Amino acid sequence: MKSKASYFSVSKPLVIENLRRFWAIPALAFLVYFLSGIFPILMSYRRLDSMGRYIAESLSNHQPFYMFAHLLFPIVTAVVIFKYLQGISSVSVMHSLPFTRAKLYNSGFLSGLILIAAPILVNGLLLLLISKPVYNQYPTEQGIVTETVNLFSRTDVLNWIWVSLLIAFVIYMVSVFAGIVTGNSLMHFATAVWFNFLIPALYAIFVAYFSHYLYGFDTSGNWTEFGMRISPFLNIIQTDGVFSAGDTIYYILSFLILYAVTFVLYQKRNLEHATDSLVFRFMEPVICYLIAFLGMTLIGFYFTSLGQSEIYWYAGLAAGTVIFFIIGQMIVKKTPRIYNRGSLKSFGIYVLIAVLFLLSLNFDVTGFEKRLPSSEKIQNVACREGFTMDRRFNQYYYSGNASPYGADGKEFRMKDPANIDAVRKIHQSLVEDKNRFETTKNVHSTSLRLSYNPDGKFPFSRAYQMDYDFYRNSPEFKQIYESTEFKEYFSPQNLNYEKLSSIYLSSGIPNREPVEIKGREAMQEFLTCVDQDFKAQSFEDMASLKRPYATAEISFTFRNPNSNMSEKPQNGAVTYVITDGYKNTIQWLQNHDYGSRFTYSVSEIDYIDIYHYVRQEGSDKIESVKTLKVTDPAQIQLLLDRYETQSIYYNDYYEGVVVYKGGVQPVSPDQFYKEYGYDSAMEAYDTSAPMTHIYFNSGNVPDFILDYFK
Repeated sequence: MKSKASYFSVSKPLVIENLRRFWAIPALAFLVYFLSGIFPILMSYRRLDSMGRYIAESLSNHQPFYMFAHLLFPIVTAVVIFKYLQGISSVSVMHSLPFTRAKLYNSGFLSGLILIAAPILVNGLLLLLISKPVYNQYPTEQGIVTETVNLFSRTDVLNWIWVSLLIAFVIYMVSVFAGIVTGNSLMHFATAVWFNFLIPALYAIFVAYFSHYLYGFDTSGNWTEFGMRISPFLNIIQTDGVFSAGDTIYYILSFLILYAVTFVLYQKRNLEHATDSLVFRFMEPVICYLIAFLGMTLIGFYFTSLGQSEIYWYAGLAAGTVIFFIIGQMIVKKTPRIYNRGSLKSFGIYVLIAVLFLLSLNFDVTGFEKRLPSSEKIQNVACREGFTMDRRFNQYYYSGNASPYGADGKEFRMKDPANIDAVRKIHQSLVEDKNRFETTKNVHSTSLRLSYNPDGKFPFSRAYQMDYDFYRNSPEFKQIYESTEFKEYFSPQNLNYEKLSSIYLSSGIPNREPVEIKGREAMQEFLTCVDQDFKAQSFEDMASLKRPYATAEISFTFRNPNSNMSEKPQNGAVTYVITDGYKNTIQWLQNHDYGSRFTYSVSEIDYIDIYHYVRQEGSDKIESVKTLKVTDPAQIQLLLDRYETQSIYYNDYYEGVVVYKGGVQPVSPDQFYKEYGYDSAMEAYDTSAPMTHIYFNSGNVPDFILDYFK
């Protein structure tokens, strides 16, 4: 029992001595906390509501000076407290004292905790003493509105104390571990900083590798959020200043486990290794391999910016491996004399591990790419793609990412079994035809993100690139976008707005002013027509690339149902593309004398230049064969009736430039390409005259164009 009790024994004189020697650390830390937090509050104490945002940022630990103190002072404290371990004479003196190693370690460790905690607790106590109700204010049309949430409550201050202590203690614990395994102060400080961000950094690197190798790996899910949660210092950046119960338990357990590991290592530390870079042999390959892995990854991804071929990627990996393994060996050995059989053997082991790692990803040994969730486990699924979801009726929503559709403010979730089955079939087609989607280039494409059970704890998500041909010919997309579930969600009647702000309709025709629909009654009539037409719209009409009749942007205010209802309303907007199939809407516009604003008039057009662009096989350069200038009114009308807003195949397509009367000679696409280079994703060009770019894809190219370019 006596031996066990000694594991937790502490020397009071040693603790007092450490506090006496290193009192400057908490004093400086307190000054940082005081001058960046309490002092500005006291200076504005009589008009504290004006400081509401600053107080909220400080108590949520989003204030940079607080975060600087949380990171720096725990690391410095660990370095100075355990500095005696890094010198041969000092470590010999300390261990010659009549104390067990357990008492020495516990006394130093406790001293550091006190030095870290003291300024936070004192600052927190002062905040409690001066706290009083502070409310955020924001201007509205009716005047100044004050929110009912107290931003300077004692509960918020107590939470700040707890969260700050938790962050500082975990950083301190990691820094102490770094001091136990290193043999000099410089190495201690460097590894303390490094170790505190090592696991999140490795996590981000593995995500980058998965994204590079695994077809369908989705980086837009909650990967970033989960990676940030590994470290309390990083986690607080993405939260509102409060740790969840699960995160709190995780940080406490991590602290205790690392304390136990560090305690054991302290007992086994050889005193004669003081001043070495590392005092434990098992750490040498670990540190060296980590440096080599980080360097290999850095150079590998840098080389990918030099060229798209995989040769650049693997050349970068090889170069990074050699360079940073040598650097790692020099650091851990603390000498440039590392060219020996032992280093060569260690290098061979690392290369073998790296090759196996890359091969396992390249050949997908886990079956990640082909894995699909079973139908019976799918409760709902979210499908987001750019052809329809982003271009046909964009959603613009702000704070909290609340959707303006529906009462729950959530993104569209499909629960209809027929739609879920359609999504699985789309997913299966993308997996089975992987080679097509990965190798097809220079075509009109967009991203597609599938997320099964997205609100669950472990959502199943994938991300792909999808070409337009696959999309428009897919019976599964037709099933989804013509389903009642889809239509009802995105119906204008499902908009959860408090007040309509404006409705503007644009034609896309130069020199045409947008049409503003004014008056509540007119707005409601227009939305009713849009609602009827949207629900009756076919998938073919929705997916069509033909020029829409008009584009309607509907602006409004709405409340995020997932936030505090006392918060001010958000500004939101949605866009509906009015196609030729919107018969009721077009009729309404014509009845209100707006029809002429959305139709072309041949009399306004001077001419249309037609270019045939062809990319030579194996070349990145695209050139026009020759140019056709169309001036005949009948042919101009035919072109206006047939053209589309986007080319589908970038290797061989027809592009037209509509030039209007009264303008300066425009910059042709040919001139633009020669000066700035070709960008297939670019849909607008810098011009000096009103002009419209039009495209003709297979099946809609007029015969007179085909005959001319034969």
